[in-house]
Amino acid sequence: MGAPVKVRKLAAELVAQGIDSQYLSRVLSRVDSEGQLESVQAEIAREVAQALGRSEDRVNLALAELELLEARYERAVQSGAPAAERDHHAAAFNAQRTIAQQRLRDFLIHREACGFRRNQLLNELYPIPPKLPASTPG
Repeated sequence: MGAPVKVRKLAAELVAQGIDSQYLSRVLSRVDSEGQLESVQAEIAREVAQALGRSEDRVNLALAELELLEARYERAVQSGAPAAERDHHAAAFNAQRTIAQQRLRDFLIHREACGFRRNQLLNELYPIPPKLPASTPG
């Protein structure tokens, strides 16, 4: 952040006059410390936001893969695929569903660790569909 304009101007004038002011040094050390603190706080906030973004990405990717596996299952059901093939697709979906639930739980924990307390909305924003049956009729 740096020192305010008035402080920098005074510092430049003192340096031009060859004056090493202990008083200005005190002000600059405090101003620079505050600027450094603000810089560190901003960096931490950026890191937290990026980490939360990565956690959310993991949830979204898990759910996207779940959609793909559900589509494969539905295609197998609609095409009259053998029960073994449908069961294979259902098992893959159900395994991915478990992963999606874990990713959502991890995201919730991450948000709470960062201070976000209103997380009920997560289940609405990232709905996890029910399990698919392991064996289908027909």
